[in-house]
Amino acid sequence: MTDKTSHSDVRRTTVPAPGTEMVEPSRFRIREVRIDGGGAVVRVRGGGSHRIEFEVLHDCSACGNAVNQVIVGLAGEDRAQASVWNGKQRSGGGPKVVNAGTSVEALAEDNPGPAEWVSVSCELVVPDEPGVYSVRARYAQAYQGRLMTAEGRAIPQPEYEDVLGWWKVDRPEGPGPESAIGTIVVEE
Repeated sequence: MTDKTSHSDVRRTTVPAPGTEMVEPSRFRIREVRIDGGGAVVRVRGGGSHRIEFEVLHDCSACGNAVNQVIVGLAGEDRAQASVWNGKQRSGGGPKVVNAGTSVEALAEDNPGPAEWVSVSCELVVPDEPGVYSVRARYAQAYQGRLMTAEGRAIPQPEYEDVLGWWKVDRPEGPGPESAIGTIVVEE
């Protein structure tokens, strides 16, 4: 079996203990990760598409008027696979259009009140090769990303390719083990 957790955490095969949160300092927190309706660690036969659901709290007072994203993918890959949250400083407040009428128009949250936990989801594709695949998250500031809350998913949105390329921006090997939010074990 191949270990796909990559880079500096080859021995790590699970996420932090239940009830803990992944924290991207001064940006966002993630909790309540569920893969395919189960917990944050699943064992599967063969690869393929898997549904990842979790709660995110984005609270970045230092972000000013920037449009921020939370992106998700697998350790060791060159790009993220999905953007799941798009917004300004604080999560919550429902979907709105930001940068209307420009080339970077997108659906986002622009909450004027305190940050709120929001539930998001996406699909990730795991290779058929047996191994341990670490699911990770990080931030981006690519102007556009998808808002994958229940309200956001009800509105058609493209997958913005530029945001997925932020996977290795300022992190040449991609998000490290501190960015792990789940594990998918592909068994033989």
